[in-house]
Amino acid sequence: MRMIMRNFMNQEQETERRCRWMPATNITEDEKAFHLEMAVPGFSKKDIKISIEKDMLKIFSERTKEENDQDQNYRVREFGQSDFCRTFNLGEHIDQDNIKAEYKDGILSVTLPRKEEVKIKKEIEIV
Repeated sequence: MRMIMRNFMNQEQETERRCRWMPATNITEDEKAFHLEMAVPGFSKKDIKISIEKDMLKIFSERTKEENDQDQNYRVREFGQSDFCRTFNLGEHIDQDNIKAEYKDGILSVTLPRKEEVKIKKEIEIV
């Protein structure tokens, strides 16, 4: 189980190193799925893209800063609204065809169901 989670959390990808901002992410699991929650305040769901290439789940936005953002005199700025990206190694235990995502109140929720294990039981006749 730890190996599955370690593979899933392996996210030191080159694309992330180039991004300016990486949203905070929580990942939980149960016996049926991994559940990913990502805090992306100020975004709409049309700003966020999710793709899978090979066994990599990529969540990103290529949104640029708003023009009037440069005129702001921030005293404190702890979250951004510019482009971001996060990648996660899915591994072989995730059912990629049934991944689901929803966005509500600044939180992107992605459900990554586990593949059902194929259990084959076969009796061999002794002759």
